[in-house]
Amino acid sequence: MLKGKGVSKGIGIGHTKVLKTEEIKITDFKVEDKENELKFFKECLKNVMEETMKVTEKLSGTEADIMNAYLMILQDPTLTSETERLITEEGYNAGYATKVGFEAVEEMFRNMDDEYMSARASDIQDMKQKVLNKITNKAELDLTNLPENTILVSKDLSTSDTAKLNLKSIAGIIIEHGSENSHVSIMARTHEIPAIVGAKGIIKELQDDEYIAMDGSTGEIFVNPSQEEIDKLKKIQDDLKAQKNDLSKFIKRKSITKDGYKTEVVANIGSPKDMDAVIANGAEGIGLFRSEFLYMDSDAMPTEEEQFEAYKEVLEKAEGKRVIVRTLDIGGDKDLKYMKLDKEENPFLGYRAIRICLREPEIFKVQIRALLRASYYGKLAIMLPMISSVEEIRKAKEIINEVKEELKSKKVKFDKNVKVGIMIEIPSAAIMAEELAKECDFFSIGTNDLIQYTVAVERGNEKISDLYTKFHPAVIRLIKMAINGAHKSKIFCGMCGEAASDERYIPILVGLGLDEFSMNPTKMLSARKMIRSLSHKECKKIAQEVLKMNSATEIKSKMEEYIKNMEK
Repeated sequence: MLKGKGVSKGIGIGHTKVLKTEEIKITDFKVEDKENELKFFKECLKNVMEETMKVTEKLSGTEADIMNAYLMILQDPTLTSETERLITEEGYNAGYATKVGFEAVEEMFRNMDDEYMSARASDIQDMKQKVLNKITNKAELDLTNLPENTILVSKDLSTSDTAKLNLKSIAGIIIEHGSENSHVSIMARTHEIPAIVGAKGIIKELQDDEYIAMDGSTGEIFVNPSQEEIDKLKKIQDDLKAQKNDLSKFIKRKSITKDGYKTEVVANIGSPKDMDAVIANGAEGIGLFRSEFLYMDSDAMPTEEEQFEAYKEVLEKAEGKRVIVRTLDIGGDKDLKYMKLDKEENPFLGYRAIRICLREPEIFKVQIRALLRASYYGKLAIMLPMISSVEEIRKAKEIINEVKEELKSKKVKFDKNVKVGIMIEIPSAAIMAEELAKECDFFSIGTNDLIQYTVAVERGNEKISDLYTKFHPAVIRLIKMAINGAHKSKIFCGMCGEAASDERYIPILVGLGLDEFSMNPTKMLSARKMIRSLSHKECKKIAQEVLKMNSATEIKSKMEEYIKNMEK
């Protein structure tokens, strides 16, 4: 039996497809027609871009976010400048120039101090491979037509390869590298595909078309499993299916604890097309509509009308339930080519989100006009990201009020009492929660960034991913400060980060008094079932105990033990 780290629960039984990257042999030679060689390189690059765009158009949510970031790098002139110079100035052939040019950029990224930017080196390596495939006319592996019950085995899965998978044919994923927070792991959990990462040496151990079984919870891998092993795993698989079927009865139930504490379980979405899953899973509203996808899915700034139609569609489908739309949140890991934002040494601490909107109000006003116009068609709330101070809320509200006055003067209908809230994702905002709560109508805690900024760890960095944890005592204490600050001003406090759907974390959040849990639609029923099985009184005791603990490991162990005892 082989072993890795289970990152997405479930049982996978099937035949392997082992992805082995074959290095393309590139020779260097000089060309006479430099202009034609440059044209050839640009055509190959354009083909890769077009194929990537086609893949991205079919995605939504976190996967679309990841692919759009990938696409932005691919479109950046900095990526190709050295390649083009090698062709036009030194006369090298397109293949050699691409290899050397892209590897120079890859090395530059790999050596950056910023962990996020350093991790992008693997994306550039993937882009190089795809362009070289075009140049050498090498066919790429077709991952769209894999046989049913395929267990995919690879050293790593690139961003673009993951996006191309026909997920219906995938019975499991095993990765030699990777981490719990990598895009492959997140994708697997989102689509309920068993996944294992950190399976060292797995590429050498397994061959194509081997019959194997895997447990995405324990990380166990069984090669040519015995009938006894298969029977045990199928029993686990049947139990998981039964649990999933059991969840359907929670679709129309309220998210309320055994002793009457009321919460809401709502959905995170990236576009109107996500609403089918929202409705199917009985969401009590939308806790996070990531509006930046409307910008990232376009070659130019989306018009007011385009935005209005998207917001209106979601509001109408929500049928009167609250829809919280996060205003434009770009910068950091999300760039827009047409905005021509300057490259920054540390983009996560730079010019992003509300900072852009306040300094470029003409962009912000277009979105606010679209949002206010759409508010007439449902219960819309506006959420401001990356708020770190009282001044930022006040400046944003001034702009919102200016737009309201413009619409009034033109006799445009809108909800004059539309709620305006903020994301708590910067430690300063949690610390200043009492003061910030006096300036707005609600909070939503964004744990993904809050953890990152609190413990100074980029969540996608495999080397230090163990340090990125929601169980860090400082993170939990900041969450407590945010919730207490909101309640002191009698406003509600939600959470829209991944922590909101973690069954080990939900009891702590219930105990701290969280009002709203926002998550991927596929996780809502499990969260609701968990909440309905809890006692608020008992959760308050658990939260108090946790707040006295000083070790993330101890807190995590305590909560895992608590969940085990609940399941008995």
